[in-house]
Formats: sequence, structure tokens, C-alpha cells
Amino acid sequence: MVVTWGQSLHLGCFLKMPAVLASQTITWYHYSKEKGRYKIQYRPDKYIETSEHGLVIIAVTEADAGRYDCWMGASLLCSYNVTVDAHRCSPPAKSNDYQKIYSDWCHEFEKYKSAMKTWERKQAVSIHF
Repeated sequence: MVVTWGQSLHLGCFLKMPAVLASQTITWYHYSKEKGRYKIQYRPDKYIETSEHGLVIIAVTEADAGRYDCWMGASLLCSYNVTVDAHRCSPPAKSNDYQKIYSDWCHEFEKYKSAMKTWERKQAVSIHF
């Protein structure tokens, strides 16, 4: 999977463990060219474990590229290959680029405005009941 530099990434195995396996340890590993294989150490500013034993990586950088494996004991549960698109946000180089970006933002903003109007209508209806 390809992720954009700076975004957060959720890697999930969607694991609902039966009670008999509740004592099993779930471990995430990262394999990178620079560091080799290492166990992920959870910390609130970078790596967060989800309630379903997934992994959230905060503010992805080039150093986060590589393979992520989720293990339960000696069993591999899931694996992801992560590529980081290091293209950071930069100003458009040509007027065509500017027009496309402007158009994309206008489209996104229209979706937001539409959702907001729908929410306001629902709020107005619920107040009258």
C-alpha cells in the first residue's frame, strides 16, 4: 500500500480473539532496509495499538516504509508492505496544476457544504419534535 508522507496509517487484522486465546500476545514487527526487523514499541506520539490489535502509525515518514507483520505467538496473522510517497505538499508549478488543485478543493468543499446543510436540516427537524 502507498501512503502519503505525513498522514496517519491504520493497519488492521480485524481480529476478534476467542476467550481461550485472550492470553496470547499480539506483536507487530517492522522490517526496513535501514534497521532490519524490530518489534514495534507502542507510544502515543507514533505507534498506537487499536482495540482489535491493529496498528496506527502517526505522521508517516520515509523511515516508516517497509513491511509490517502482525504475529500471535508463532503464527503470522497479517502482513503489509508500506511505501511512503515522499511528495510533500508544495505549490503548483504550472497554471494547469493550480486549476486542478483549485477544482479538487472546490469539489471537496461542496461535499462538506452539502453534508453540513443535511445535518442542519436534521437538527431543525429533531428540535421541532
